[in-house]
Amino acid sequence: MKIANMDGLPLGDTENPELIVTPRGGVPAVIDTPDHLKRAARALKKGRAPVALDVERAQGFRYGNDPYLVQIRREDVGTYLIDTHALTDLTILNEGLKETWLLHDAAQDLPNLRQLGLEPPLLFDTEIAARLIGLERFGLAAVCEQVLGLGLVKDHQASDWSLRPLPKDWLRYAALDVELLTELYRRLSHRLDQLGRWEWAVEECAYIASLPAPKPKKEKWRSLPGAGKIRNRRGLGVLEALWRTREEIAQDIDLAPGRLVRNAALVRAAMVPPRNRRSLLQINEFRSPVARPYTDQWLRAITRVMTASEEELPEVKKPRAPGAIPEPRSWARIDEDAAQRLQVVRTALLKVSERIGVAPEVILEPRIQRFVAWAPLEVNRPSGDEIEERMYEQGARNWQMDLCLDPLADALEG
Repeated sequence: MKIANMDGLPLGDTENPELIVTPRGGVPAVIDTPDHLKRAARALKKGRAPVALDVERAQGFRYGNDPYLVQIRREDVGTYLIDTHALTDLTILNEGLKETWLLHDAAQDLPNLRQLGLEPPLLFDTEIAARLIGLERFGLAAVCEQVLGLGLVKDHQASDWSLRPLPKDWLRYAALDVELLTELYRRLSHRLDQLGRWEWAVEECAYIASLPAPKPKKEKWRSLPGAGKIRNRRGLGVLEALWRTREEIAQDIDLAPGRLVRNAALVRAAMVPPRNRRSLLQINEFRSPVARPYTDQWLRAITRVMTASEEELPEVKKPRAPGAIPEPRSWARIDEDAAQRLQVVRTALLKVSERIGVAPEVILEPRIQRFVAWAPLEVNRPSGDEIEERMYEQGARNWQMDLCLDPLADALEG
C-alpha cells in the first residue's frame, strides 16, 4: 500500500518500503559544550511541534547503562545530537521541550533522560501505540515499515557509543532514529482514534511515565545461564562471590562485566572451585589480558567462600519473598487449583485478544494475570469485585478493567 507521508518525507510503500538513508537536514554536528547547549535550548524553545527523542548507550562495552548520546528533533526546528558524556546535565532544555514527547519504547529511555535532568510533560510511546493497534512486529524499524512504508537502516544499534569522536556514519544513524517519529505519531494517533483506542494509549503512556526507576534485581547472580547446574551451597557461594568481585572490578575500570569475564567462566569456576592460582588460570577467561591482573582478587573471593561456615552460604534455592507469587511452571506441583485458574484466565484473555486483534500480554500483563489467579477467590463475596481489587492493586488501567473484568469474572465464576 502506498503512503503519502508529510513534512518532506518520501512516498512510502508498505509492500516494498522506501529505505531512508540520510536525514532530511543532513547529519548535524554533535553538541558537546555548554555554549552550544545553550544555543540549542534557545532554538528548541522556539518550536511548537512534538519533541522526538532517543538515547544511545554503550551496553555491552561500558559498565552500567549510562547515556552517551541524546537525539532530539522538532519538525519546525531540526535535529540535535547531544554528547551526554561531556554534558551530563540537560535541565536547561526543559523550558524548550514542553510539548508532547515522542519516544519508542519509553521505558528504556526515560530513566536515562531523567538521569540527565529531563522530565516529560506529556508522553506518547510509538511502541505502545503499535501494540494497541495490533501490530505483531513493534521494533522502530518494523513499525515504520508497516505504518509509513519507510525503512530505517539499523546498522549501528549495538555499537560502542562511548567512543569519541563518534564516526559520522554513526551520527547519521542516530539522527535517523528520531527522523520519522513525528510522522509515526500522526499516523498512529489517527489509527488509534479510528479504533476507539486513543484513551487506551493515553492511559498506557501516563502509566509508563509514572513508573519509578527500576530497582537492581536481587541475587542477580542466580539468573546466570548455567547457574541451575550448581546443586550445592558452597558452589553457589563461589558463584556469588565471583559475580560480586566481577561487578566491583568492572565498575572500577568502567567495563561491561561480560567483557571482563564471561558468565560461563564464572559458572565453570563455581562448579569446580579452583584451589590455587594455577588451577584458576587453567580457565581461559581468567587468563585473558583484561582478567589476569585481578587474579589475587578472584582467588580471595573463592577462599572466603571455601573457608566460610555452612550458615554463611546461600540457600540452594532462592528464598521466596513473603507474599511473592511463585513461577507459574511450579503451580501444577504446588497448587493444582491455582494452575487451573491461571489457565482459565489465559483462555478468557485469549478470546478477548482474538476478538480485538491485540496480544493477550498487552491486554493484561502476565504478572497481573498471575496475581488474579494465584489465590482462591473468596466465596462470600462477588468474585467480580475481588478480581477488580486484585487488578487495581497491580496497576491495571481503566481501559484494561473495561475490557477484561467481565470476561475474567464470568470465566472464573463458571
